[in-house]
Amino acid sequence: MSFVGRERELQTLENLYKTDVFQMPVIYGRRRVGKTSLINRFIEGKPAVVFTAQESSEKENLALLSRAIFALSATNGPFDIDAPAPVFDSFEAALDQLFLLARKRRIVFVIDEFPYLAQSYRPISSLLQAKIDREKGSSRLFLILCGSSMSFMEHQVLGYQSPLYGRRTAQIKVQPFDVFDAARMLEGFSPENTVAWYGMVGGVPLYVEQCDTAATIEQNMAERLLRVDSFLYGEPDLFLQQELREPAMYNAIVRAIASGAVKSSEIADTTGMASAVASAYLKNLIELGIVEKEQPVIDANRKKVRYRVCDNLFRFWYRFVPSYATPLQAGRCSEVAQAITQRHLSTYLGPTFEEVCRQWVVRQMGTSDIPLVMDIGRWWGNDPSRREQAEIDLVALCDQGEVLFAECKWREKLTDVDVLETLMHRSQLVPAKQRHLLLFSKSGYTAACAERAQREGVRLVTLNDMGIRG
Repeated sequence: MSFVGRERELQTLENLYKTDVFQMPVIYGRRRVGKTSLINRFIEGKPAVVFTAQESSEKENLALLSRAIFALSATNGPFDIDAPAPVFDSFEAALDQLFLLARKRRIVFVIDEFPYLAQSYRPISSLLQAKIDREKGSSRLFLILCGSSMSFMEHQVLGYQSPLYGRRTAQIKVQPFDVFDAARMLEGFSPENTVAWYGMVGGVPLYVEQCDTAATIEQNMAERLLRVDSFLYGEPDLFLQQELREPAMYNAIVRAIASGAVKSSEIADTTGMASAVASAYLKNLIELGIVEKEQPVIDANRKKVRYRVCDNLFRFWYRFVPSYATPLQAGRCSEVAQAITQRHLSTYLGPTFEEVCRQWVVRQMGTSDIPLVMDIGRWWGNDPSRREQAEIDLVALCDQGEVLFAECKWREKLTDVDVLETLMHRSQLVPAKQRHLLLFSKSGYTAACAERAQREGVRLVTLNDMGIRG
């Protein structure tokens, strides 16, 4: 599959490269998110040493680095990958050679999976610090440090206590695609199918590309997600095992949230953990991008906190797989996919559509229709006039005190005027200098709703209006 997206990240790297002086961008993000693909795209046509550290010994990593440097500097014809390559005496000698080569010409030096190198050779950060401080004025080396361990990269590379603190010249946190970039990988899929697949697997490129766009959503769900020997079926469990020391505890927390426990006290009660213990696990899941902490936008009471599973593959897996474990293990993935599609999928995709609408607002902000957005999310609170709890799907705090309110409806029937009236009422529960109202609908609007919206100055947006196309 061809490379798509990442235009902003590539532009950042190209701008740094053009300076022709020492640079050290740090690239990090969760596994499978496309960091290596981004780097490979960037280095096309450039002199580069690419060293992928292994979860192995210091000796083996030094040999791999030596081989990568030798491949670049070999002058006696094409490099024979099977031929023995000389090994530098030390990492210091290898780095000296790279900085020396980069005095004569621009060279990109990539250390992929840098946390593995630091694990096998602990002085590497201090050694790099010393070499950078000594050579950066005379060397044109373009050093990329890349890693998947979010905690290590943020604390041990970018953090204040790191020997490398202050040496980075840019940092790029590679995020999963939003639905619009994911759609570019799903050529031929309808907007509805694209949102559905995105709601089931999220925006990690490797997950998105598992889709067979010639098949139906139900067939993809059965064969690519629910078949027990499929890649995506085993991915959530494997991810937790690779990233965390106590995967069973994290598994319990994610399952509790996916099952409806959204407050910290509910999560603790459901899992049987002490609140302080559950909070520590939640913090790590948030750092990994699996769970998100939510608070109402524009609310003085910041103690209102909910947790949600924000990684769509995890949300789908923990919502359905444990419940259907017996028939899935018996190979009845087609029947389970049919049951999920008929009974649950429309309701399940409601929160996905809210997320898609938020992404659309962020992409549109700064245009004549959408002001600059300073904060965006949901709102929930008390409705004193109706004596009930109320929620608004999308609230965006804009500059100049303007607030955008929206409801998002993922259902087969046309959205009627009652939805608009509810939004108009609930928007008055939130203080704002100026209010902008929008309705998002998968299927469109009744004539009565369209007429009332025009009269009240409310913008109506359908799924087809949103530009979700491959």
